[in-house]
Amino acid sequence: MIRRMTGASIQPVPIDSQQFIDLVALEYHKEIAALMMADPDRVIEKARANLKRWLLAYERGTREAWCFEEWEEILDRHTVPELIAIITEDSDEGQRLRSSTPFVGLLPSEEREEIRRRCEKMAVF
Repeated sequence: MIRRMTGASIQPVPIDSQQFIDLVALEYHKEIAALMMADPDRVIEKARANLKRWLLAYERGTREAWCFEEWEEILDRHTVPELIAIITEDSDEGQRLRSSTPFVGLLPSEEREEIRRRCEKMAVF
């Protein structure tokens, strides 16, 4: 199990749980945050390109397009430091937003695999 802080208590997180998936996504986004600090234009451009491509498959204003349109608005309205805070927020809202992240395709597969391995090392199978 992974031990995760929630307020003042530590709660175990089983490796085969949604909480584990959320932890991996949080760690991924911490890496994206570091990239964003180093090269915000490239990271945000990639997110916008992903959203544009994904929205071609859905009619704007529909339930299916809603999460992508929400991310467009987030990218339009927030500064880089605010975006970093949003994507690394360890909360239900942060988890919800990371579940439809436009920040894909920025890390090579080896780096993504390393993030997962790091998380797995904290877990008991």
